[in-house]
Amino acid sequence: MNQTKNEVKVIFFDAGGVLFDTFLKGDDRIRYILLERGYQKSKIDVAIMKAKQIKLTFISNWNEEEQYYKRYYGTIAKELGEIELTNELFLFTHFAGHCELFPEVKGLLEELSKEYRLAVISNAMPSMDWIFDRLGIRKYFDSIILSAFVKEEKPGEAIYNIALNHAKAIKEESIFIDDKIENIEGAERVGIRGIHLDRNRVNLLELLSEQQLIQNTIKNFKNEITN
Repeated sequence: MNQTKNEVKVIFFDAGGVLFDTFLKGDDRIRYILLERGYQKSKIDVAIMKAKQIKLTFISNWNEEEQYYKRYYGTIAKELGEIELTNELFLFTHFAGHCELFPEVKGLLEELSKEYRLAVISNAMPSMDWIFDRLGIRKYFDSIILSAFVKEEKPGEAIYNIALNHAKAIKEESIFIDDKIENIEGAERVGIRGIHLDRNRVNLLELLSEQQLIQNTIKNFKNEITN
């Protein structure tokens, strides 16, 4: 499915891995805290593996998320013999507090929002919603669709249709950018053109330049980022 730049009206983005990410991953954040506390890595790894055995059911609100993670971190703390660690791990290793924007993203959103309508489709827990405020990027998006709130997930077709309806977007005038191939394929089954972002090869700005979806003014911004 090919579109010219003028045919694209709405750009849907995945969030984690596309707009922002945690550059110290979850298990490593836990290990960092606990190693600083003097626990042996082998014991930490055993505790983490025990916590991973907790079944993760569909979470649709913050209270459910909090309960799940306190049980998760509580399992680690109990395994290490210090239940008081539960709150420390919850406060200092939770995903939402550690996300950072990729360097090119904020300036790129500023420019893209002058030309396109922007929206988000993300498989995420409720706390993901706070990240858009903490990183100062909510204002760029017409809609933010998180799986937790709509009770549907990528690559299932329903979440893409929900996003189209919420953004009042036409699928033939929309594109979707994700870092996972299966989510791109899900979008294309609905009729939205999918574009895969492989950050080992290009960043978001470079990808949009390759797809000829940015103007010279944004290309100038690209020069500022890389110089």
